[in-house]
Amino acid sequence: MWEDFVFNGFCTQIVYHSGGFWLKNFIFRSMIRVFIADDHQVLLDGLHTLLGSVEDLEVVGTAHNGREVLDFVKRELVDVILLDINMPVLNGIETCKILSKEYPDIKILALSMYEKASFIQQMLKNGALGYILKNTGQEELVDAIRTVHAGDQYLSKVVSDTLMQSLIGKSAASRQYIPEMTRREKEVLALIAKELTTQEISDELHISLNTVETHRKNLLSKFGVRNSVGLIKVALERGLLE
Repeated sequence: MWEDFVFNGFCTQIVYHSGGFWLKNFIFRSMIRVFIADDHQVLLDGLHTLLGSVEDLEVVGTAHNGREVLDFVKRELVDVILLDINMPVLNGIETCKILSKEYPDIKILALSMYEKASFIQQMLKNGALGYILKNTGQEELVDAIRTVHAGDQYLSKVVSDTLMQSLIGKSAASRQYIPEMTRREKEVLALIAKELTTQEISDELHISLNTVETHRKNLLSKFGVRNSVGLIKVALERGLLE
């Protein structure tokens, strides 16, 4: 029979036998000082109890808004902050930005009910190392805390999927975007696709060489490409050329 025993960050294993007991696997395990910020007291109490039962986690304090978070970290050491987004006085997004700038050693794990890509991206942009939802179970929550404490990013599967769908959506929208073109620009584009030279386009449309070049430059700018090859490629992708 055996059991783990933790005292002041030291962890050992007590092994019992018929003649008594002995200690083995004596190691040092540093405690992770966790701070929780949320404007709902019920959630704060629940998380405090949930994390308080984990041997290498120590909940050092709680707050109801961002201002209380900043006041606390001025006085006490904190390793990881579980930070809600929607809080009064000072919200989580702004708090995250200030913490990342003034206390770069503190790791921030966003804990929110929002799973919109805009919120996730803003928190990550402002310095959060992780983002999980409030319906996350204890095992994943503890894993997330340990991960960000080690300096690695942690995103729950739902959050990762949300970001991926957002990127796919933006990419698709970018591919489908068709800028407005004048009738003459459409004609020039079609002739460029047929590999006509500037002189040949000028002769075909009965316009000057400078006018042809002006239309070409406008097309490159509107489609965000560098040369005629890129222009044709994008035009084909968007179904503008037969």
